[in-house]
Amino acid sequence: MRGEGEGIAEHGSNGNGSPPPLLTPWQEEAAREVIRRVRRYVPAELVRALLFGSRARGDARPDSDVDILLIFRELPPDREPQAGQAEQIADAVAAESKVPVATWSVALIDLEVGKRTPMLVDALDDGVPLWPPWVPPRRVSFTPWDALRCTGALLTRVEEGGEEVAAHRAAGTITAAARRARGDVVRLCTAALLLHGETRPRRGEAVRRFLELYGADAALRPATSVLRWAADSYGVDGQDEDRPVELRRGGFSAIADAMDLLADWVDRRRAELDARVPPLRNLGVYGRIPPA
Repeated sequence: MRGEGEGIAEHGSNGNGSPPPLLTPWQEEAAREVIRRVRRYVPAELVRALLFGSRARGDARPDSDVDILLIFRELPPDREPQAGQAEQIADAVAAESKVPVATWSVALIDLEVGKRTPMLVDALDDGVPLWPPWVPPRRVSFTPWDALRCTGALLTRVEEGGEEVAAHRAAGTITAAARRARGDVVRLCTAALLLHGETRPRRGEAVRRFLELYGADAALRPATSVLRWAADSYGVDGQDEDRPVELRRGGFSAIADAMDLLADWVDRRRAELDARVPPLRNLGVYGRIPPA
């Protein structure tokens, strides 16, 4: 195993002066086996593989996956069939090793300014190189152009949510309707945070962070109770998606009114940012493939 380089980078402290490894030897071997098979069997040039997520940050639970970010030189627009092939390899290695391993496949083009997602920016920021073992970590920033593209997609997704909520209500699947409505509240808060340059908060944390930043805005006051409902529904840590989602006073009508207000508010801030930043083509960076 060590023939491909030294052990995976260490993090934190075990109380005895020496930092504990991010992965156990069995987890590290499983990760390297995935990379070996991907390089051999997936028809695309792998340029980097990094450990990311809770294992890379050093805050993993015992049952957390070993998450591997695979960066290929080129992939089809839908990332298939290569992404699916990599996932199948990870599933096979997991079954053989009893180590839960998961992959996420991206291409170098996904690192371009204007095409970065917050999850990819965060994964790279956390990333610990697995292969090649000698390369330094790869970092990219989340730019205003990335924020404009991502928030546009989030607003479109929210617009689609009304029909889905209505369909669930008509079918009597009220819990599913409440979850979709809550998800759209989170999307609007996330969009606002992205326009502010923040990529990390997820789920209830995103709503709480939105309230910290903008809760004092008088224009948003009518939406406060719905925002607090969405934040509280994820539990104390803001991450529990499996908790029951119970409606509060005002129900779906109050949620719809709050989302209309939030969507207009986010849309105005997005338009303000769009007016401030020059087109990417004017800067000569759009379409430039970043180095591996």
